Amino acid sequence: MQENTTFRLSVLTASMAAMFSPALYAASAGQVEFASSGVNAIGPNGQSRPLAKGAEVQPGETIDTGTGRAQLRFTDGGYVSLQPQTQFRLEQYGYDKDDPKKNGIVMNLLKGGLRTITGLIGKTNREGYKLQTATATVGIRGTEFSITGFPDGSIVFHTTDGAIDVSNNTGSTTVNGGQSVSVNSPNSTPTKTDEKPFLPPTVSLAQTQIPAVSQNDSTTASNPVTTTTVVAPLLTGTFTGQWRAITGSGGYGNSYARIWRAQIGTGYAGKFTVAPSGHATSLGYSAPNTNLNLSFDLGGAKAQSYGNDGVMAWGRWTGTGATQTMGSNTSAQDYSVYPLHYVVGQPLTEMPTTGTATYNMYGGTAPSCFGPACGGISVGSSLNINFGTMEGSYSLKVANSGDNVNLSGTGGFALSSAGTFSGSATMNAVSGSAAVVGSAYSNIDGFLAGKGATHAGAGYSVNYTALSASGSTLIYGAAVYKQ
Repeated sequence: MQENTTFRLSVLTASMAAMFSPALYAASAGQVEFASSGVNAIGPNGQSRPLAKGAEVQPGETIDTGTGRAQLRFTDGGYVSLQPQTQFRLEQYGYDKDDPKKNGIVMNLLKGGLRTITGLIGKTNREGYKLQTATATVGIRGTEFSITGFPDGSIVFHTTDGAIDVSNNTGSTTVNGGQSVSVNSPNSTPTKTDEKPFLPPTVSLAQTQIPAVSQNDSTTASNPVTTTTVVAPLLTGTFTGQWRAITGSGGYGNSYARIWRAQIGTGYAGKFTVAPSGHATSLGYSAPNTNLNLSFDLGGAKAQSYGNDGVMAWGRWTGTGATQTMGSNTSAQDYSVYPLHYVVGQPLTEMPTTGTATYNMYGGTAPSCFGPACGGISVGSSLNINFGTMEGSYSLKVANSGDNVNLSGTGGFALSSAGTFSGSATMNAVSGSAAVVGSAYSNIDGFLAGKGATHAGAGYSVNYTALSASGSTLIYGAAVYKQ
């Protein structure tokens, strides 16, 4: 990590330290609600321990997410979602429901990004709530807000609900709900900006399952079935016909990402099977009156980064042992280098004929990245659809910490009567991120799902060449949305 990408630790004042009762230091501050593999807690003595769901969080510990993510719930009900490539320190914590004057929390975002919702400490003793960064300190009025640091050292603060006070050596600025400010250094005045912190969606363990052991539904003795608990109800079984669409993206010809889709309404019948553990084991489509068919079978390969919430199911296949059938030809597939990503959903029924809707990305697969410098990848996306005109648009943001590239783009699409769509967009570098050479672009191919078009799924791909890189970068994956 280059020095200019790291947040420097702010010094806590003695007056803040005096707010806390020594008896409260030893108590647990809260628990981990979710942590993906590789998230660690580092104690004041430098010792590191892995974090998993249910683990306690202690004052003085630093949470390092690495390429993963974590969600923390404090004893006062406060919530913090930590993004990839984040270091977050809980400096001090004390909560006494019977004596609000003893309540206080001091947090320090050393680098990366977070989203937080304040708990009872922020409601009963606002003066005792502080979140520090390298460029400014946040005080609250009972709120929800997000913070993201950029490669040039600047930090964007965005308030979702309520208001926050962003303070540094230049004074204090109030940021109300829906507003953002950018702060370049401790001595620079916070500047209003339209840029919102770039954060991937907050997802639960039930929505995005990243198993500690890769899943495999083979029944051979040498490759036994292993499963991970996923919250019911799930989409399981084999589905043909009544399912509206099936979408996947994966390496094709070992050079680029290709997106496949099959849907009812245009003559193609989608069919797929979802295992009891919640991930798809086969998917494909066939066309009437022709020999055209395309199907993929998991076989001995592994299913990873999968989710299943009862309406949508998504995941990524990796490793060897999968097969692809095109027409009458079946061939072995190796997804070790270029994983295949998929998303499927319940049938679309009662699609609206008037009005508009916004869909926000709430889950998806861990993206695949191929290029000269792939680091932690963050993805965020949304859809806007006008059902009266059957037109829509998508927005997509992708950040790669490996080359400090942060791209954003918006593209239009036409919505078919079957509820499918596809589009492309020019991607532009966000202010403060590394420049790209020539054109950067994204492609998306998706479908609406559920009664009343409540959900959507899509495969996406992004291509660009960083100015400092010797070659192009490809990022692709699957995303799920809901209104």
